[in-house]
Amino acid sequence: MTLCQILAKDNSELKGKGGCWDIVNQVNDFSCTVKMWDSEYTVGLQHLKSYNYLPAECEQMQVICDGASAQRS
Repeated sequence: MTLCQILAKDNSELKGKGGCWDIVNQVNDFSCTVKMWDSEYTVGLQHLKSYNYLPAECEQMQVICDGASAQRS
């Protein structure tokens, strides 16, 4: 599991999400599918910055993300 930060830059679809963290679900050739607190997105690699967290830190963030998603349901 990898945690990244969204770099919205000039991507209008990511407006308002710059600086938010996400969990990478799938890595493609030029993009990644990421899970954020509100939905899943396909994001170009240029719009992601890795946090380089340790595995235990990533697991803690997964728990937080799952809790936030459950609250939205």
